[in-house]
Amino acid sequence: MLQRKLRFSNRWMFNKVMMEESVCRHVIQAILGVEVVRIDYLNSEQTIEPDPESRGVRMDVYVREQDGGRVYDLEMQACAEPLLGKRFRYYQAALDAKELPKGVDYDQLPESFIVFLCDMDPFGYNLPIYHMERSCMEVPELSLADQSHWLVLNARGWEALDDGDLLDLLRYVQTGKAVGPLSQEIDQVVARANKDRKWVDRVFSISTIEENDARRRRIELRQARAEGIEQGVEQGIEQGEQRFAALASTLIGLGRIDDLQRATNDYGAREELFQEFSL
Repeated sequence: MLQRKLRFSNRWMFNKVMMEESVCRHVIQAILGVEVVRIDYLNSEQTIEPDPESRGVRMDVYVREQDGGRVYDLEMQACAEPLLGKRFRYYQAALDAKELPKGVDYDQLPESFIVFLCDMDPFGYNLPIYHMERSCMEVPELSLADQSHWLVLNARGWEALDDGDLLDLLRYVQTGKAVGPLSQEIDQVVARANKDRKWVDRVFSISTIEENDARRRRIELRQARAEGIEQGVEQGIEQGEQRFAALASTLIGLGRIDDLQRATNDYGAREELFQEFSL
């Protein structure tokens, strides 16, 4: 019987592989071009065991340099994400809250890097890497210098890179071919993890639960729209209330149908939601 195997692009496999410190360091070095000597794992207790009941912010790989103090959040994104910008914002807020205990001044915030490793091009510009930095629209060369860095890697763009570890990494994510030293190091860990059949079967089981849950939410959304929930968007457009149209679209996208119903009928609830999404 042919055994099912997980690829590195599976988020649970990604998490398990990145628990190997040497692999994690080499991946960070390949992406950022900086030397990383030693790292501490900040979420190792929740990294490799899939759990459909988990709640709250769950960072895939969250580590800190022992010497430099910089922190890194590495996320595997194997499917399309229409709200990638808001996910960045969400993770940055969570990371900063973790790194700045109550009563500590904000000048103590460490330099941070949030990286989404995607097996598709989320923006469609055919670039292998996108650096998202905060700058002034009126003066583009004016940087906010907040020491928070957001990067998106597009594995499908690997051929546009010069030969090196980053090309090797993205090619492996996209094709599964272990050609260079980094991908071969990763592939050895992937092969070893796939031999743990109990763990692999659990990952496939949890993935099925998650897929069924996502399918159920899509069906509920379609039914809600068919029953007239989408009239909130139409109402906003017809009345020129662009804020409400944006709110309705956001809530539908997040599956928060009950909140959309409240916002349609309750002015106070609507204002609270405007504030929540900064609309």
